Amino acid sequence: MSKKRLSQTKKNIVFLGHMGSGKSTIGRGLSKKLGLDFYDTDKEIEKEMGQKIAKIFDESGESIFRNIERKITLKLLDKKNSIIALGGGGFEDLKIRKLILNKCNSIWLKCDLNILEKRCRVSKKRPLLSNKNIKAEFERLNKIRQKNYSKAKFTIDVSKKNKYQIIKEITEALKIY
Repeated sequence: MSKKRLSQTKKNIVFLGHMGSGKSTIGRGLSKKLGLDFYDTDKEIEKEMGQKIAKIFDESGESIFRNIERKITLKLLDKKNSIIALGGGGFEDLKIRKLILNKCNSIWLKCDLNILEKRCRVSKKRPLLSNKNIKAEFERLNKIRQKNYSKAKFTIDVSKKNKYQIIKEITEALKIY
């Protein structure tokens, strides 16, 4: 856990990190514990578009997907007292990143790349990984995204922890009981 600590606030809590790092699982669990609304940007995109993320990528391409993701993420960030799980690449958008860093409690769920590879190897819903060497793709994405992920207010290494340990660490860091 990073050394930064904040007192309890009404800021949104936003999870960021690579696909497979647990953003949705941890976000959902924390929302239940704290009684806050939870939003998963990928699920919200699928709801709005009426199709799965993989299909949007296949039919429209990553650029169109990122435009849709930006619009929906900015709308979600307007909500109050919410927990939001960003897509793996959502924090790469400058406007989204600035808004999160200035107005939210941002938490990077940092995970060992070998663990991410194992988690994502079996998944069919990861369009950035389809037909690719998964380990090499994570290494490539990490080189690009790590610099921005590291700007989060909090960093939690989730590599060898279960969801209960992670949620406890987050609530302690945010001084929420």
